[in-house]
Amino acid sequence: MDKTSTYTFKFVFILFFAFQTIWAGGSKKKEETTALRKQIYNLHKVDEETSSIPYLERYLELSQNELYFKLLYAKALLYRTDLSVPRPSEPAEDRINKTKLIQKNYNLSSKLFQENVLHLEKVRPRDPNLGRWYYLWAFSEWYSDNKEKSIKLFQKAVKLDYRLTESYYNIASLYESLGQWQDANLYWRKFEKAEKELEEED
Repeated sequence: MDKTSTYTFKFVFILFFAFQTIWAGGSKKKEETTALRKQIYNLHKVDEETSSIPYLERYLELSQNELYFKLLYAKALLYRTDLSVPRPSEPAEDRINKTKLIQKNYNLSSKLFQENVLHLEKVRPRDPNLGRWYYLWAFSEWYSDNKEKSIKLFQKAVKLDYRLTESYYNIASLYESLGQWQDANLYWRKFEKAEKELEEED
């Protein structure tokens, strides 16, 4: 075998080994993402969003452009139950730190909803769940103390899906908390009317 043949053989062997390594890595990643996806779905089916958070974080490390799973992550953060609630009997510093952690969690949830709900609306404007995602985004803004923004999002949610009648109830509650009694009464009436219409439809 001449030198050229030897070099060619070595090059082909190295190339084959590299492709085999890439394929094995890709196959392993696919197996892991499939397992994670299944785990996430199973947890969300039984309303165990909090337990799904580490699986979602790992999944999004492996598949960074997964729109639907980013929305599920935002939802899991919104419904999170593993953060300690500050108690009046605790030292002030502990209460402040706990409040900061809760606020940081809701801020991340609202940020994720904003980025991904708007993207979903752009790529799939007729998605049947778009109203529901706006509805959840509205709650994340409410819990982040962005009340005016939350009102607008609840309005958008019920516009996209008329069955989300609780949006009117939430808007009325938000207006009451802002001291805007006239607007609150208007939305209480809208809520009652929408509920009656839904009952008649059923």
